[in-house]
Amino acid sequence: MSDEPRDVPSPATGRTETPGQHRQHAHSATHGLMIAGRVAVALVAVVVLLITGWEWSIKARADSGILSRSVNAIVSDDSNVSAATAAPADGSLEAENILLLGSDTRSGVNGDAGNSDSSTSDGVANSDTLMVAHISADRQHVTVLSIPRDTWVDAPTCKQWDANTGQLSATDYPVSAADQWHVNWAYSVGGPQCTVRAVQDLTGLQIDRVIGIDFSGFKNMVDALGGITVNVCGPIIDRELQTVVEDGGVQTIAGEQALNLVRARNVIGDTDSDLARIRRQQIVLSSILQQVTSAGTLFNPSKLDGFLQAFVQNTFTDNVTIDDLVALAQSFGTLDPSRVTFFTLPTTPSSSDDGALDVDQSEAPAIFDALINDRPLPGEPAASQTPTTPGESTTAATSSGAGSSTGVTVDPATVKLTIVNATGQSGAATTAMDELNGYGFAVTENDLQLADDPAQAAATVEYAPDNLDAALTVAAAVPGATLVPTGQLGSKVRLVLGESFDGTFSSVTEGVTVTGSISSTSGAVNGSATPTLSSGELAAINAGDALCA
Repeated sequence: MSDEPRDVPSPATGRTETPGQHRQHAHSATHGLMIAGRVAVALVAVVVLLITGWEWSIKARADSGILSRSVNAIVSDDSNVSAATAAPADGSLEAENILLLGSDTRSGVNGDAGNSDSSTSDGVANSDTLMVAHISADRQHVTVLSIPRDTWVDAPTCKQWDANTGQLSATDYPVSAADQWHVNWAYSVGGPQCTVRAVQDLTGLQIDRVIGIDFSGFKNMVDALGGITVNVCGPIIDRELQTVVEDGGVQTIAGEQALNLVRARNVIGDTDSDLARIRRQQIVLSSILQQVTSAGTLFNPSKLDGFLQAFVQNTFTDNVTIDDLVALAQSFGTLDPSRVTFFTLPTTPSSSDDGALDVDQSEAPAIFDALINDRPLPGEPAASQTPTTPGESTTAATSSGAGSSTGVTVDPATVKLTIVNATGQSGAATTAMDELNGYGFAVTENDLQLADDPAQAAATVEYAPDNLDAALTVAAAVPGATLVPTGQLGSKVRLVLGESFDGTFSSVTEGVTVTGSISSTSGAVNGSATPTLSSGELAAINAGDALCA
């Protein structure tokens, strides 16, 4: 953990400037990252409650604790969320995305763990640990994606909040279209809800539930388990926390030491700071999951009760109840730790800000697309062929991509349209803009792009599947254009003009039923097509493996 002075303003102070010339620094120390494991841990724990005679007394206390610490975080009407392009398997459950975040108050140096419900030393509450736990519809795997805290993201529009009261104000934090933040600054500005907006904007995933925890919560949960057994690669000495682990090897550590292990970010010998810390956190969470799923914990009602109480008394949640966790846990049948795999969002050192990270556009879009479409990532174990329930197949069906779609045209002025010139001829996008604006569209020069290398023949219209009517409106205005459903576009539509496009456009009338042809190949250019990933490209940590932290 680091408590170095920071130059970020606090929303609680009422100052509304956007620091850093469109970039926001939110250097903070760390971690409650502990949640991913906790979610899985809680799922297993509540299933056991059904087997033991302790269910109702434990459940009543847990429900009361969760209710008293609920927050308003879910954003269900976000236009940045992308719909899946692959059809779900008949009879399958719904895939779920749970945002797991850890908050700190920056008051925890030298082992004094902070509490995110109290005021902070600099007026800023932080969420330095961000994970998205994707639970597959077939309940065969859980993909946990860690998002480094220093990742640059587009600044979302959020209501300001008061970290001391946990209340959102009626006032938006002022941002402009060019502003970018470290992703953990979203929590400082607008709390859990702003973090949800930032993550949905970044990934295109709909966040269904939120679970957050502070330093004290992680420590208490580890202590409730009687400590955890971890394999440490070697001595861990942090420049601020001092000696965290004296010697390497397999050992049992209690809450305070476990907390320092996952929060240390200035470890001597680390060359990549926060990314090294994320790896340690993922391995520690794997150890917790292995321990909680062991018989020694599962069939000890007293230990389970203590763990569950530590969980609910030190977390804040949205759209989470004990019944939800029970139903989710039961849908897995048995939760084998080997079904849980951790990944870290690929990033590159920022070219514009020292110490910041840019999303690696060569790999990240493929990860987001796989999660949106509920596909396992390379490095995850193969799914079991055993159906989750009698009569249900665990093999997901995918759409062929060819065929047609019918919808109703909308007002062209409402379509958020980008035009990509892939004709090989200069000026084609500008000509298309002028023609389409004459038919009621509202395209500006900022909406024009040039393909580096033309890679398709005719015109295509790319769109998110839930934005079909807008895409059909564009296709109706460009005779011969075919539809290409894709992820990552949200409410936007992209018109790509290919080499053989003849420059013909037509007027469009709102409210007319039209049918468009769906292309069997995407033909997208300049990064508009989602790249694919092959085995070995992503570093994966499986919760069932014996790895050292």
